[in-house]
Amino acid sequence: MKKLYISLLFLAFTLGINAQIIVIDPGHGYGSTTSNNPDGRTATEIETALAVGLKTRTLIQNNCSALTVQMTRTTNINGWISVTQRAQMANNWNADRLVSIHCNAGGGTGTETFYCTYDDSNTTPDINFSKKIQADMVTNGSFNNRRCVEDNSYLAYHLGVLRYSSATACLNEIGFVDNTTDAAKLNSNTWRDKFALSYFNSLKSNLNISCNATASPGSFTLTATPECVNNSSRINLTWTTSANATSYDIYRNGSLYASNITGTSFLNTYVTNGTTYTYYIKAKNSTGSINNSNGTLTRTATCIPGSFTLTTTATCSGSSSAINLTWTTSSGATSYDIYRNGNLYASDVTGNSFLNTYLINAGSTYTYYMKAKNSSGTLNNSNGTRSVTATSCSRTINNNDVLLANNEIKVYPNPAVNEVTLELNQIKGKGIMISLFDISGKQIQELQFQSKEDSLNQSIDISKLNSGIYFMKITVNNEEHIKKFIKN
Repeated sequence: MKKLYISLLFLAFTLGINAQIIVIDPGHGYGSTTSNNPDGRTATEIETALAVGLKTRTLIQNNCSALTVQMTRTTNINGWISVTQRAQMANNWNADRLVSIHCNAGGGTGTETFYCTYDDSNTTPDINFSKKIQADMVTNGSFNNRRCVEDNSYLAYHLGVLRYSSATACLNEIGFVDNTTDAAKLNSNTWRDKFALSYFNSLKSNLNISCNATASPGSFTLTATPECVNNSSRINLTWTTSANATSYDIYRNGSLYASNITGTSFLNTYVTNGTTYTYYIKAKNSTGSINNSNGTLTRTATCIPGSFTLTTTATCSGSSSAINLTWTTSSGATSYDIYRNGNLYASDVTGNSFLNTYLINAGSTYTYYMKAKNSSGTLNNSNGTRSVTATSCSRTINNNDVLLANNEIKVYPNPAVNEVTLELNQIKGKGIMISLFDISGKQIQELQFQSKEDSLNQSIDISKLNSGIYFMKITVNNEEHIKKFIKN
C-alpha cells in the first residue's frame, strides 16, 4: 500500500512538471460598448487580438495535453482590464509563458516583438522566446521583419504587462492597422488562422514539446444555383476552398444531408420542382469545423420553360385581314398564353401557331407577345413585343358573283341554350364553311358543305359550350360574314 502511495505521488509530481501553463493576453478590449474604448484603439486591433488569441487557445487545447492555456480576456465587450491586472492574472496562474497580442499603428509595416529584462537575473529565456515569436511571425505572416528588442531600449519605457509578469514573456505587434496590406491580413479570418498557428508552433518549439496541430478550417463562401436539365430540376452547390479543411458536410433544411464531401461542389438532384430548400455547409478537419461565411442560402427548385422567339405576319383569311403568329418551341413548356395590345388574348394554346382573325382591321397596328408556361412558371418570348400592321384583303367582285346581303344571314335564337340555327338565302351551288370562335378568338368548331338549294336552315349543337359570347364566321365562296351570339 505504501508503494502504491509513493507511485501515485510520483505520477502526480511528474504530471505537474509536464503540464506547463500558457497565458494568452489579447491586448486592449472594449468597455460596456464598442463606444467605450479606454485605450482609444482601433476595432481592427481589439478584435484581431482576441480572434487570434482564441484560435491559438483552441489549437493548444485540441492538440497539446502537455499544456494548459489561460486567457486574460475572452470577449471584446466588457473585455478591457489594465496591463498590471493582466500581469497579475498570469502570475496567479503560475504562467510559464505569456504572449501578449497587439497590432501596431503609426505609418509603418511589418511585425515586431518586445521583451522586458527589468529585474531579471537571467535574460536569455525572454530573449530566445521573443526571437522565436518574431522569426516565425515574419515567416508565417509574410511580414516585414521590423525588430525584436528589449522594450525600454526602444520605447524608453517598460511595457507593464511584461514588467510585472514573472513568466517568460513577450509582446508581439502582428502588423500595422493603418497599412493597407497589413490591415487586409489582420482582418482576414484565413490569415488569423495562420497567425494563431505561428504562435502555437513557436510555443511548442520554445518549450521543446511534441504535439501536432492543424489550423482550424478557414472561411469560405457557398453558391447555390437552381438548374433545369432535360426538364428535370436540380440545385448545384459550389463553394470556395476552405483553407485547412479536409472535408465538408452539407446541411439541407437544417439537417445533415451529405457528409465528408472532399471536393468543392455537390449536385443535389433529389429535389421537387417548385419546392424551396435551404442550404449551408460546414468545412471540417481534426481541429474543428466552420460554417460557410455567407450563411444559409434559400433556393427554389425550378424548371421554367426555355427561351423561344415569336414571329408575327400580316395575312388574309379569305377576304378578311388576319395576323398569323408562329413561334419556336420553348423547352419544357406545356402551353402558351398570347397577349395582344398588352392584354391576355388567348390562353393555354398548344402547338406553335395561332391565326388571329377576330376584329382585325386593315391598316391597324397590333402588338403581340407570348408567355410559355409550365407548373414552375412562365417565360416571355425572348425577342420581345412584336408589332404588325394588318393588310387589306378586299376582293374584286366579278359580274357573276352574287354577294349575300346582311339581311340574308340570320342566326337565331339569340341568346340560345342548346342549339342555334343559321339561315342563309341565295346560296344554291355555293360552297359554305361555318366556324365558331370563343371571345378570345380561339376556333372551337367547324362545318363545311355544298348547298344544293337556294336557302339553308342549319342547326348547330352548342349544348356543350360554356355560357358566354361567341362568334360565327360564315364563309360563302370566300366571302366572309361574322355574326355574334350568346350562349346561356
